[in-house]
Amino acid sequence: MGMKEVTMEIKYAAVFAFVQSDGESVTSVCDRLGISRKSYYKYRARFECEGLEGLQPRSRRPLTSPTATPQPMVGLIVKARADLAVEGWDNGALSIFYRLLREGEQPPSWRTIHRVLVRQGVVRAEPKKQPRSSRHRFEFPAPDDCWQIDAFGYLLAGGESVVIFEVKDDCSRTQIANLAWTAEDTLGAWECLARGIDDFGMPHLLLSDNSLAFTGKAHDRIVLVEKNLIALGVKPITSRPHHPQTCGKNERGHQTLQRWLAARPAAATLAELQALLDRYQQEYNNRPHQGLDPNQTPLERRIAAARHTPSPVRPEEPTLVRHCTVKQRGFLNWDGMRIGVGAELAGRMLLVFATGDHLLIFYRHHLVRELTIDRSRSYQRLARTAPPRLQP
Repeated sequence: MGMKEVTMEIKYAAVFAFVQSDGESVTSVCDRLGISRKSYYKYRARFECEGLEGLQPRSRRPLTSPTATPQPMVGLIVKARADLAVEGWDNGALSIFYRLLREGEQPPSWRTIHRVLVRQGVVRAEPKKQPRSSRHRFEFPAPDDCWQIDAFGYLLAGGESVVIFEVKDDCSRTQIANLAWTAEDTLGAWECLARGIDDFGMPHLLLSDNSLAFTGKAHDRIVLVEKNLIALGVKPITSRPHHPQTCGKNERGHQTLQRWLAARPAAATLAELQALLDRYQQEYNNRPHQGLDPNQTPLERRIAAARHTPSPVRPEEPTLVRHCTVKQRGFLNWDGMRIGVGAELAGRMLLVFATGDHLLIFYRHHLVRELTIDRSRSYQRLARTAPPRLQP
C-alpha cells in the first residue's frame, strides 16, 4: 500500500470518527489515529466545505516561485538543446549554457539548465556517471608543447571503408588538422601532420598510440614518420599499450567529430569527406569548448595560453610547407632557384619543409634531400648517391 493511500485512510478515519463518535474526545481520536489536533480540524473543515473531494491529496508547491526559471528561458533552453543535436554538437547543459551566452542571452547556471532539462523530460538520469568534480586532467602548459594524433574508421555512402586522421593540440584543444585517407598508414599520418605544420607551425612533441602508422616502437624499429619528425626537430612519444586514457583528448574528440558527421549525409568520396572535415575544423575551433575556461574557444585558448618569452636577438624563422612538382630534368623551383632532386622523380609531387634557407624535401614519406641553400648559386646541384627506391 502506497503512502498516499495510507494518508487517505487516516483522513477518512478522522472524519468518520468525528461524524460517528459517541462522546470520544478529539484528543483521544487523534491519539488513536496518530495525527495532530491541527490536522484533525483541517480535515474536518475540508470535509464540511468540500465533502470527500476535500480529502484528496493536495500539492505542497507554493503558489508563487520568484526564483523559478522563467518559461521563456525554459523554451530557449529546450530549443538550444534541439538545435545543437540537429547540428551534430554536444548538447548537454554546459553546451547549452555557452550557446545561449554567445547568442546574447543571460542563461541560468549550467546546473539549473540541467534541472530544467530533467523537469522537461528530455534527459535521462545517469547516476553511475562519473561527476565532473572527480576528474583529474593533465594538460601541457602552452600550445604546441604537445600534439596528439590518432585515426578512426568511416564508411562512405557506397559502403567503402576509409579512415580519418585527427591532430589536436593538447593545451588549447585546437583542431590542428583532419585528413580523409584510404587506410591508417604512415603516409596518411605524414600528410596530416604536414597540413598541421603548414597551418600552425611546429610542435615540440607528438603523442600517439602504438599503431604502426605512427611508431614502430612495439616492433623494435623506427617508422619513417618518426624519422621525419626527428629530422624536423619534433620528438615523437607514445602512450602505454592498452592505455587509451593517455591520448584521451583525441579519443574524446573522435566522439564529437563522429556525432557531427552522423548529423549529415554520408560523403560519397574522399574529396567530399575532406570538404566536410575542413568545415568541421573551422566550426570546432571557433565554438566554446567544455574542457576550457568558461566560454573560451580553442583558438581563443591558443592565443591566451601562448608562452610570452623575451624576443630573441635573431627571431626564429617560421617553417613553410609546400608541395612542388619536379620538372622533367629532375629539379624543382624554389624562391627563384632550381633545387636538384634527381631525374627519376620527374613529374612527381614533393613536399618541402623550409625553415629559412634550410630545406627538407620528401617524396611521399621518404626524405629525398636535406640542404641549406647556397644563395651564390642559382642551381643547387644534387650530390649523386644511390637513387632512392620509389614506391608507386
